[in-house]
Amino acid sequence: MSEEFASGNMSSNRGRTLLAGSDKQFVWASIAHTFGIPGVPEWADWFADELNTHHALSYALGIGCDPVIIKGEKEQFLDWLSWGVESGAVSFPTQTGSIRWPGLSLEDIFLRAE
Repeated sequence: MSEEFASGNMSSNRGRTLLAGSDKQFVWASIAHTFGIPGVPEWADWFADELNTHHALSYALGIGCDPVIIKGEKEQFLDWLSWGVESGAVSFPTQTGSIRWPGLSLEDIFLRAE
């Protein structure tokens, strides 16, 4: 894993994605960006619940960060999203236009030394 982090290879083509942080907003934003999945920041809690339901999130050991391994591929995540919309668990914004994702700094991702 350390080699994959160092090389910048997110491994998304192998059915797993390695992320340096476990924050729900960061995980959802990273997965949406990596796989080109449509979504809004407000779906982060729902997506985290889906990851837990499907046992698709594993915590890894990290120094100065809280890395996670997300197991799954784009089609699987899109199936979850389709179910979420159909069931009413998530809904698309009522207004059209750009979606503003909150900015994340390295301090948000990596643990602060105390």
